[in-house]
This record gives sequence, structure tokens and C-alpha cells, in this order.
Amino acid sequence: MNTEDFTEDMDAIRLIFFDECDEQLTLLEEELTALEEEPGNGEKINTIFRCVHSIKGGAAAFGMEDLVRFSHLFESVLDRFRSGELSVNAESIKIFLKCKDALSDIVASFKNGASTYGVAPEITADLKRYLGSDVSEPESTSENVEMEDIFGMSFAPVKIEIDGPSERQFSIVLTVSSEFYERGDDVRNILMALGGLGQVNVQVDSDAVPFLSDISVCQSYLTWQILLTTEKSRESIDEIFDWCADDLRAVVTSVPEEPKQITVPSAPDVEEKTDLPVRKGTERKDSATVRVDIQRIDKLVDLIGELVINHGAIQSQMRRNKVPGDSFLGTVVTAQEQLIHELQENVITMRAYPIKTVFQKLGRVVRETARLTGKQVRLVLEGEDTEVDRSILEKLSDPLTHMVRNAIDHGIESPEVRIQEGKAPEGLLRLRAFQRSGRIIVEIQDDGTGLDPDKIYGKAVEKKIIEKDQKLDREEIYSLIFEPGFSTVAEVTDVSGRGVGMDVVKQSLQQINGRIFINSAKGRGTIFSISLPFTLSVIEGIIFKSEGQDFVIPINNVSETIIFDNKKAFHIGDGKYGYPYRDSYLSVIYASDLLGLPSCKKNQKICFVIENENEEKMALIVDKIIDQSRFVVKNLEDNYRKIDCFSTATILGDGNVAFILDVEFLFGELLKKRENSLEESV
Repeated sequence: MNTEDFTEDMDAIRLIFFDECDEQLTLLEEELTALEEEPGNGEKINTIFRCVHSIKGGAAAFGMEDLVRFSHLFESVLDRFRSGELSVNAESIKIFLKCKDALSDIVASFKNGASTYGVAPEITADLKRYLGSDVSEPESTSENVEMEDIFGMSFAPVKIEIDGPSERQFSIVLTVSSEFYERGDDVRNILMALGGLGQVNVQVDSDAVPFLSDISVCQSYLTWQILLTTEKSRESIDEIFDWCADDLRAVVTSVPEEPKQITVPSAPDVEEKTDLPVRKGTERKDSATVRVDIQRIDKLVDLIGELVINHGAIQSQMRRNKVPGDSFLGTVVTAQEQLIHELQENVITMRAYPIKTVFQKLGRVVRETARLTGKQVRLVLEGEDTEVDRSILEKLSDPLTHMVRNAIDHGIESPEVRIQEGKAPEGLLRLRAFQRSGRIIVEIQDDGTGLDPDKIYGKAVEKKIIEKDQKLDREEIYSLIFEPGFSTVAEVTDVSGRGVGMDVVKQSLQQINGRIFINSAKGRGTIFSISLPFTLSVIEGIIFKSEGQDFVIPINNVSETIIFDNKKAFHIGDGKYGYPYRDSYLSVIYASDLLGLPSCKKNQKICFVIENENEEKMALIVDKIIDQSRFVVKNLEDNYRKIDCFSTATILGDGNVAFILDVEFLFGELLKKRENSLEESV
């Protein structure tokens, strides 16, 4: 190995360390947030301690002294909480969260190439108050150390402080099934492995062995009672039993420093005499992971997109040359389409992350905003495991942060006001994520004062956003809060009042093809519903023709297709049409009207019954349906410009570009007054 290769290997290992730091910091914040709800949960404190300890160990290996020094101090404080000397409360959690932020800053600094980082003195002072005079500094890794030359590079050995080992005793009760022996295993192997951890004292209980005439050679009747004295952790013991699947059952309990005589239970009574959880092999889930640069996954998504376009070209040529679908070529192309579809699904799933990563960060936002406003707020999270594409998740954090802050500042009342109104002094803020109709829905709900349409309307007139006496329905009034510069707060505070926030929310959501809807009741609260696509890279849709041009409509918005009878359509007025549908009527839009082109509406016979996120329906009349397929999405604004009625575009198999309809725009812009006009006609 030459010097260059060695340097590259070290850089790769260093990057892995920073990736692991990110994982540990994410887990650290998650556990600290959960600890606030369960301050007495010792397991969470242990997890927090292990996160900090892992960061400290890796930092020491790379000589990051400032990171080692601070994490050692943080670790020492956590050890006092872990041992029960100190109790967790709201103040200590607040300090721990500041320390977590400091750790993040130090890691980010070293990741960017810095060699030193100074932590704010007040943070270290807060930690040292918990230790009193009991503070020990980890030994320096750079002073008075003899440097060693390896491949022309100087290295210094790094001392890592390790807590002095202390012996502990564990009581272990083992029982095995007949399958344990059928697999060729032997309890002696388990005993030898335990002997490698420390001193083992074994007793065998044979009380359950029946008379010779009743013995089944395929059944085990023995129970092993083991007393293990070891310096190793509980996790080291558990690892031994992880390999035994569900054929071995082990009950492991910690024995006090002065253990009493242990009575060996009989095999049938093992589960009845203990209320401790039994460790079973079925609880263990093997999961092998590989770290892959996200840019490689993005490149793979792009390549699969090109593969989809090329496959579309093959299908286009087959239709042009009238190749039957049941021919050998048609069968092969159909099979290839299925494989491409499955490959695309798997790659898109690789880029999906649980929305939990965003939700957990909002716990800090809620806590700080409640403190600044002097309000009591309880945060409830639902659907944290809902997965969203990484590209969407990255741009979702800021809008949610703005909305959560506004919900607390504008929506939830102060404790005094809530009590006067007959509410609990603590306000409720609920974040919920779920899937509906192929899209991701994120709801922000509060039980506060709700939106006041009259107040919003008055402020909009005052700020000249709308004209005085301008007629608006309730939904249009609610939408005014997304206008730049709009704010109902009379006084600027640290939280809001500058007129920025909700307009940023709208702009950010538009960038990821998101929509936002408001449902509010005065005095009872408000629900903001954000509708997001699962991914921005591909869409399932139906391609159709109108006036000789190709368009795509997302299949999730299509309720059904019917034959359109032009004779049943009736003119409402002002360019609007109605059409009878089941027991009601639908507003009608002709696809040719989207292009502003004249057309012979009598020849159009295909009707899409489409619906939006609010489950409202209308009819879209087109010339011809071409096919249903998956389409690679191309951003219109990046490649051309924003076009009303169309959200994005795609490249078809013949190389032509087809626009993808923005269904929400059709409902929101073109048919605002459709209901009133339709009612008058009927």
C-alpha cells in the first residue's frame, strides 16, 4: 500500500465516522425529546449515554480533542443521571438539548475541515454545575507524545479514557426445545461462550425429568441455572443468545452486589415465576445495510427514468407498425415493462425516509416557541413512520416550522384565556402524516381560537391586499394569510409579526408540487392539511389527446371515465357548462379550453370524472385516450417557465413533450364560482 492509497482509505473511514455521528445525533435528539415525556425511563438515559460515548470514542480515534473533551464532560454528567444520583427534570433536558446542539456544531466544524472548536462557556458551565468539583479532563492526545512515521505520514497514538471495569453478577435461566438439538447445537457451546465473559457457576435442574417409561427422546426436560460474574455489559450476554433463534429461551436478570441463595425453578414454572421479559430468538431481526452516497442513488433514478423513456419509444414504434400485443415481441416488451416498473419502485423506495426525521425536530420548535410566548402546549405526533421521498423531505422542514410557530403564536391561547373559555390551560398541537390516494397528507391541528374571517378580511383591506367591499367566500378569505406581508399581529415579537412566514410556506410547497388546505372553526381550532406527492421523479398517469396535442393526467385524480353525450350538456353562462352525473351534476371543462383554442365540442366523446383532495368532482372532456403508463416527471420552471393549468411535463416515447395537468389548479382557479352558477341553473 502506498501513501496515496492509505490517505484515501483514511478519508473514507473519516467520512464513515461523520455519517455515524449524524445517526447518533439524530437518535440522541429523538431520545431526549421522548425523555421529556418519561423522565424516569432509565433505558432512554442509557441510550443517550451510549450515543455520546460512541461519538467520543470515534473522535478520539481521529484526534479531535475538542470533541473528545466536550463529549467526555457531557458523558460524565449523564453517568450521574444514569446511576440515579441525579433526577431528570425539565431544566436538565433543556441543558441536554443545548449540549446536543453543541455536539452537532462541533461535528459539523470538524467535518468542514476545522481542527479546533470552542464550545460556548455557558454550556460547559451548566454541565459542570451537575458535577461540582468532580470534573476530570481526558488526557491530551497531542502533547508530549512521540510521533510515529507511517508511509511518510506522522501519527500520534491517541489515548481513549475508558471507565474502570467493575464486576457484575447475572442470573441466567436456560431452557431449550427439541429443535435446538436437531440443528446440531449443544448447551455446552452456550456455556463455553458464557465462560469467555467471566466466571460461570452452573446448576442443572432435572426435577422435570419423567419416569423412564414416559420419556420422549425428542423432548428436552432440563433447565440450566447459571450465575455469571463478569465485567462485560448486558449487551455482550445478549449477543450470545442472538444466534440461537427461537429454539433457546433465556431469562437474564441482574443480581445485587450481595446475592442471596438462588432457588432453581423447574422447567414448567420458568415463565410463571418471573415477570421479566423472556428473550426469544424471534425478536431478533437480521438487517444488513450498506452505506451508499445519495448522489449515486439519484443518478440511478435518472438512468431508470431514461430507461422508461426508451421503453416508451419501443411501445410507440410497436403501435406505429401495428405489432400485435400477443406477438412474441409484444410479450417480451410487456415483461420488460413489468421489470422496469419493479426496478423503479425499489429505487424510489431507497430514497424514501420516514417523516419522523422532520417531526422530531419540531419538538424543539414547540418547546422554544411555547417558552417565548408563555403558553402551555402539548405536542402529539402521529404517523411518524410515513415515508416520503428525500427530495421532498428536505424542503418540508421549513414550511412545517413556520406553521408550528404560527399555530402556537396565533392559534393557541394563553393559559389564562383558555381557562376563561372553559378549555384546559394546556393547548393541544397535533402533527399527523398519512397516505391518501397515492399522496402524502400532513396535518397541523390546534385546538386554539381558530381563524377569524372578519379580522383577516379587515387586515387585508387595511394592507391593500384586496379592495374594500370585494366579495370573497370563506376559503378565499382564509387564503389571504398566504399573501406576502400579511399579518394580523399588531406588535412585532421574537416569534412573528413581520409579515413573513405563511407566504414562504406557500412558495416552498409549490416547489415540491404541494397544496395546502385550511379548515377552521372560530373558538375550536384550525387544521392545515398539506398534500404532497410521494415522489417528484415519476407519476402514474393517463395520456390523452386534445386538438392533436398529447397531455397527461395523474391517475390518482381520475375517478372514472365515461362516454360523453354532448346532448345532455347544458350551458350555465359565462363560458360554464354542466352535465348530469348519477344523482347530481358536474361542472364541465373542455380540454381544448385549457389551450385557448377553438374546437368542435360536438366531436368530443370521452369524459374524465376527476376529483381533487377535497373529493370534489368535475368532468374533463377530451378527444381520445391513448394509454395508461408511468411517466418520468420533468420540472417545467427549471426547463422552461411556469404555465397555468400544468404542474410538470414528461417526455414521451416518440420524443415529444406532454404537459401534465395540475388538477388542483382546475378546481381552484377555473371553477371558483361553479357551484353557485350550477345551483341557479338547476
